[in-house]
Amino acid sequence: SEPRELIRANPDYTLTEMPAADDCCGMGGSFNLEHYGLSGRIGRLKRDNIASTGCAVVATGCPACMLQIADMLSQAGDRIAVKHPVEIYAESFSA
Repeated sequence: SEPRELIRANPDYTLTEMPAADDCCGMGGSFNLEHYGLSGRIGRLKRDNIASTGCAVVATGCPACMLQIADMLSQAGDRIAVKHPVEIYAESFSA
């Protein structure tokens, strides 16, 4: 719950949970290096769940997820930013 609290600490953001938020993005560390096709199929499901929220920013604390999600969003032409929760928290101090 701590990442969610970091996001809530920034009044410029509204936290919206995506469907199946806890499902894997498909990167699994280096899983996509060995199983790129399967990784992409899993990643596209995550991308669709993200897009369904209508968000402008998606937050994840996992660097591998950040890479996978950014790639999936880019391939689909989605203009959704991928940020670490600490980035969002830090933005609350710069005004």
